[in-house]
Amino acid sequence: MSDQKISAMPNAATLDGTEVIPLVQSGANVKATIDVIRAYDSAYGAFSDTTDQTGNISAGTAITFDTVDVLDSIILADNTKITVPSDGIYNLQFSIQFKNVDNAQHDATVWLKINGSDLPNSATQYTIPARKSAEIFGYNVVSLTFMLDMDANDYVEIYWIPTDISITIESLPASVSPAYPAIPSIISCMLQVA
Repeated sequence: MSDQKISAMPNAATLDGTEVIPLVQSGANVKATIDVIRAYDSAYGAFSDTTDQTGNISAGTAITFDTVDVLDSIILADNTKITVPSDGIYNLQFSIQFKNVDNAQHDATVWLKINGSDLPNSATQYTIPARKSAEIFGYNVVSLTFMLDMDANDYVEIYWIPTDISITIESLPASVSPAYPAIPSIISCMLQVA
């Protein structure tokens, strides 16, 4: 590679992550790929819950987690607070399994709080169908994705409120025959994207 000013270099083609970039580390010249640099600052965490959760029809309730599935830098505090390590843009995804044991359909509203305050325009209302019989309940799986601009040590919580006490968030055990794994009441993951 000849000596050339950066401003005189041609534009790069589409990057694939394997390109090598020179760096100075502890006073020595070293190299790293774009993929290595990207992985350096990508915090992530995935959490779930294996219990049934009940809400309050008068006030929102924070959804809780009892399992850390995988994490790197993003932590779970107080079983509800997904906490980020640094300033950045984070992708939050989650799915919730709602159950209705009543003969009538009812609604549940889900929204986010950042550092204890409602996040504007984050609420979504879902209708959970009526049960079909005494043993066949109504279910609805909620799945949402948010892009969040967060500062270091900020936390996000997922809140919900049902219109009737017959609505719960349900976890189901694994099945032996036919075989399939347990169904968590909520599954959530958060990834730093910028």
